[in-house]
Amino acid sequence: MAKRDGALDALILKAHARDDRIALVTLYTQAADLARDVDRECFFLTYAHIYALELGHPSRESLHARLSALGRE
Repeated sequence: MAKRDGALDALILKAHARDDRIALVTLYTQAADLARDVDRECFFLTYAHIYALELGHPSRESLHARLSALGRE
């Protein structure tokens, strides 16, 4: 898994520039996994979930479950 430093942020920006929503689901999920507090985790999970919903991505249900478990629906 990628370390959350400038490298992951740069990958997210590049994916946005390419409008690569599949990559954004993965990258935002990785950022959430690496978050050091629940608010940051939920921020990234929300974006991952939004893109997953738009795409009908298979991770949409697991992302929703994570947000629900954290009290963020």
